[in-house]
Amino acid sequence: MSINDATVAENFSDRHVVIVGAGITGLAAAHQLLQQPHPPRVTIIDAADRVGGIIQASPFAGLDSVDESADAFLTRTPSAMKLCAAVGLDHRLTSPAANHAYIWNNSMHAIPSGTMLGVPGSRKAIWNTQLLTTSGKLRASLEPFLPRAVGRSTDSLGAAIRSRCGNEVLERLVDPLVGSIYATDTDNFSVQGMPQVAELLAQPTSLMRAAGSAMQKRTSGGPVFATPITGMSTLTRAVCDRIVEDGARVILSSPVRSIEPQGRSYVVHLETESLQADAVILASPARHTAALVKQLNNETSAQLQQFEHASVIMIALTISRSQWPQHLTGTGYLVPKPVQTGVTAVSFGSNKWAHWKTASEDMILRVSLGRDGAPMHNLDDKSLLEVALRDLRLHLGFDATPTNMRFTRWIESFPQYRPGHASRVESLDNQLNESSPGVVLAGASYRGIGIPACINDGQRAASRAIASFVS
Repeated sequence: MSINDATVAENFSDRHVVIVGAGITGLAAAHQLLQQPHPPRVTIIDAADRVGGIIQASPFAGLDSVDESADAFLTRTPSAMKLCAAVGLDHRLTSPAANHAYIWNNSMHAIPSGTMLGVPGSRKAIWNTQLLTTSGKLRASLEPFLPRAVGRSTDSLGAAIRSRCGNEVLERLVDPLVGSIYATDTDNFSVQGMPQVAELLAQPTSLMRAAGSAMQKRTSGGPVFATPITGMSTLTRAVCDRIVEDGARVILSSPVRSIEPQGRSYVVHLETESLQADAVILASPARHTAALVKQLNNETSAQLQQFEHASVIMIALTISRSQWPQHLTGTGYLVPKPVQTGVTAVSFGSNKWAHWKTASEDMILRVSLGRDGAPMHNLDDKSLLEVALRDLRLHLGFDATPTNMRFTRWIESFPQYRPGHASRVESLDNQLNESSPGVVLAGASYRGIGIPACINDGQRAASRAIASFVS
């Protein structure tokens, strides 16, 4: 039963849904619940003193808001755009001023046109880039002639791309894009964790032809990325404001101690109070959630504890525009894993966002360090800055002299979808549905890491919670 079907016949105003986690997933779930004609009571709880989870921004270099994590969302998946419209932000969105970026592999190279997340959509895309060697181009050009089954039997993204396109396409094109976005090692990352690539691999044709066809269908125009002009945290604050207006209770600085079953309902224990709940949406990271479900299903708790997360450091810094190489007009660059020595990606913020360029006299950069298998969060700020400046010197060809700096550590904040991830999540859902109906797992740890995917999953969780009332 869908959430809309359920609400036709039922008034749920006497029911109570507790949401653990006030990141974008939990906020989207609360918003969805409260849009119903006769919505349940909604309480959203977070251990932090603010909403937003990994979406965070703060003043920097004279700007009121500079993101400390994701700075935009994909527009092709409509959930984020629709949520922005629902909370009145649709006319306050902006998109990157530049539409090209680079991959650094001993020198700076433009990301090849005609590729989709690094997957070539034609032989022209392969042969027009200097990122690949001649042998690498020859190997990639063989992809359309391989048997369709090659690479389709594995759930390792790295293994699938290597077997179809060769090592260089994986290491120099796909892994820098996917690996930097998700702080992952694609050899140990599920194909299903990258739905766009999974969809290409599922097509009854070669990977190259599938990528080329997908890109042709997406030439309808419009920006690929968008964000509120005052930063991504504007979205989470706006959704929070809306759900409070609609009657939600938001409890911050209150970690959940345990969740206790009580007949067909649950008691959510905080430090200062206990809440009776008819359904509970757990929109918190998997390893944090593990302790919360221990009294509900010990096996689920043990499996959640095995989920892995990578740590990333984001350094924002400014340098004088007089230092900036004029030929670097793109939005930033990515670093392939084989040549990484610390920095995985750099965003040229003042190139990327026009309003930053006009508001700040300096060039603002956002530098990412650390990924799955290469943690760096234990280094102190001084050591991290030394690594960042060393790599910037290598990549950009000059000694950057930062005038402002801000360090943000995202410790164990990037979920890692190991091969077989989707089946593990399905098993967890089935376990909880059987032992604890109305308790729903949601968020980046499970069904998608990007902002639109998290919004989708929050809305799915809301539907599951409502469905549990009428089952």
